[in-house]
Formats: sequence, C-alpha cells, structure tokens
Amino acid sequence: MIKKSLIVGMMCVSFFGISQTQCSGITKDSINCKNITKSESKLCYIHDKNYKKDDKVSQICSGTTKSNKGCKNKTKNSSGLCHLHGKD
Repeated sequence: MIKKSLIVGMMCVSFFGISQTQCSGITKDSINCKNITKSESKLCYIHDKNYKKDDKVSQICSGTTKSNKGCKNKTKNSSGLCHLHGKD
C-alpha cells in the first residue's frame, strides 16, 4: 500500500511539472551527492559556489501578550513582529 502511495505521489509531482533534480556534485568520498535541488545549475547549496545564504537575522518579537508580557517568538520580519502580532 505504501509503495502504491509513493508511486501515485511521484506521478503527481511529475505531472504538475515541479522540476527537482538530484545534485550533480561529487562528495569528498567521490560519490554522487544525494541532495535534491530546484536550481537551474543542478547543484545543491553545498556544491553551488554562487549560493548566497539569506542575510536576515532573527530577532525577538516586539509585541506583547494578553498578560502584558513581552512576546518570546522569533521573527525575521522587518517590522519586528512575529506572525501572531504582525496582523492588524
């Protein structure tokens, strides 16, 4: 039953055109990399020399809770508010 579910899932992925390919990089042990990538270069983030990590730094939310205490959630949003307090 699990194999049938996997086959149907794989067919759906290929049908909708989500192009994910295996990385074409080689590991230190001279084995093909097993990571999956969506990039046009067909290299994962480890093997792609042009990969740039997101520079946003997470910070503590500046919102307050119902009990009037500071929120402890982390956010990368430029407003400084988490997903709970960012709404109007």
